[in-house]
Amino acid sequence: MSKHIKLWSFADVDRSGKVRWTANELGYQIEEQRIKPGDHKTDAYRQMNPYEQIPTAEVGGKLLVESTAICVMLAERHPEAGLIPQDRETRELFWQSMSTSSSTLEMPVVLYYLSRAGFIDGGWQELWGESLQRRLTVFAGSMPDTGYICDNFTLADICAAYSLRIAVQAELLPLEGRLNAYLHRCMARPAAQASRFFDSLEL
Repeated sequence: MSKHIKLWSFADVDRSGKVRWTANELGYQIEEQRIKPGDHKTDAYRQMNPYEQIPTAEVGGKLLVESTAICVMLAERHPEAGLIPQDRETRELFWQSMSTSSSTLEMPVVLYYLSRAGFIDGGWQELWGESLQRRLTVFAGSMPDTGYICDNFTLADICAAYSLRIAVQAELLPLEGRLNAYLHRCMARPAAQASRFFDSLEL
């Protein structure tokens, strides 16, 4: 099976980072096509991704959209890598964490960050602040003292690290204690470093 992926992205810090990290963990050759904000609304890009979102990926001649779904599809192509656990008990924890980070936390934390930075309406910051901080604190507190979410490293760690990294950058969470130790374990992975996933996080 060819290990080549073409990835359309804005920058290192957007959701393409999850795909880039996953692809690096799996040993893919990444061909990256950077586009400018606004170009994702052109007819040419819309033909690839009708949702006008970043990222879009092409693998084996197939166009894939939605960052978490792309990561899952890549991981499922290579079960030997163990990015999706196979035993039932671990899978239950895996999918719970995946759902929490990618569904419950990711969108509101991104909107909060963009609102705080002045890129979108400031009302999002006020709308999400209190409840989001409470949920993020619970999620960050559930990170393991050692190892990773499912003991071995999995895709759940990539998705969790994305939401947690943005939460730290948005000053919703302090980078200390258990969260600090967990994120530093993730940062130490060669694939994370190759993907530039944490380069925007000031330590």
